[in-house]
Amino acid sequence: VTVHEWLGVSLAGAVITHLLFHWDWIIKIGKQFFKKLWHQSRLNFAVNTLFFIAMTGTLFSGLLISQSVLSTLGIHLDVSRGWRSIHALVSNTSVILLGMHVALHWKWVLANTSRYVLNPIRGLFQRRALPQVLTAQPVRVENNK
Repeated sequence: VTVHEWLGVSLAGAVITHLLFHWDWIIKIGKQFFKKLWHQSRLNFAVNTLFFIAMTGTLFSGLLISQSVLSTLGIHLDVSRGWRSIHALVSNTSVILLGMHVALHWKWVLANTSRYVLNPIRGLFQRRALPQVLTAQPVRVENNK
């Protein structure tokens, strides 16, 4: 449980970092959402917004039912058991929306996995040509008989 809780806290940091990296896109698409906008961008924005809401609910409810994170910080809450059900619901919703998010960006995932993971690994196992420092030159042999 402790590892799960601290991984959740670190995931919150990763989500915030991801949002900051893509903040310009969020603002741009948010302003154009109801205007003439390509359907894929509108779908991405809707899924990402729902995913953000579900993740926020997951992280918030997770902190409320936390057994180790808040006690490490000296905070002790007495919350109802209903928060565990809410946490289960929003975390399951988050997983579904994460799957949709990855599916919408699948081409990008494949291209970058190939570029940054597979190609460097392939490069380790490819035979490299040795530099040709010494090249064979024809030798003339004279027979003096």
